Amino acid sequence: MSQALREERAEVGIEREEHFTTDGQQKHAAKFGLWCWLLTELLLFAGLFLTALILRILHPGAVTAVARHLKFWIGATNTAVLIVSSFTMSAAIQLSRIGWQRGMVRAMLATAGLGTLFLLLKSFEYYQDWDEHMMPFLPLRSYALADDRASILFTDLYYITTGLHAVHLLTGVSILLVMTWLASQPRFLERHQNRIEIFGLYWHFIDLIWIIVFPVLYVLNR
Repeated sequence: MSQALREERAEVGIEREEHFTTDGQQKHAAKFGLWCWLLTELLLFAGLFLTALILRILHPGAVTAVARHLKFWIGATNTAVLIVSSFTMSAAIQLSRIGWQRGMVRAMLATAGLGTLFLLLKSFEYYQDWDEHMMPFLPLRSYALADDRASILFTDLYYITTGLHAVHLLTGVSILLVMTWLASQPRFLERHQNRIEIFGLYWHFIDLIWIIVFPVLYVLNR
């Protein structure tokens, strides 16, 4: 292997697969592939957001009745939690670039911890919704707004949107914990530094979706 190729691999921090001509090509292909997938996920959430906005325009009273049961303080706290997690994830990426492995691992653990905190708060909010009879898909808990079909539709939309986001976040936390364990191993940055950057795109996407969810479901309808 030539010295120039060694320097290139050290710069991009990845281990090249055989079907790629250069390490840089592999890095760009990985980012492009993830961006394409994230765009399809964005289209999915965009449909949910658009439906929520249309419901608000057509049935403002019903939507407001549901929004009054949403726990604004939990939504606001979770928004702050994910914003902070974006900073810790960005810190992990920057630390991986400068080669500070221990600091990178700590930043990744902090990010996973913040994601777990979000899920715990969201679970508590779901429990309060259940206690207040605001889950129309549970027949044993009579729905408080059962006579209003528009409110039922908006409530279902709320659970679908926040539940789908929670699944994405749970997946992200699980992957991040595995990557953190791998990142604590010797010479991880020499071979797989690019993986941290690629995963960072996914984590920032999760944060962005919630930053849209919070105003669309919690703020605009109060």
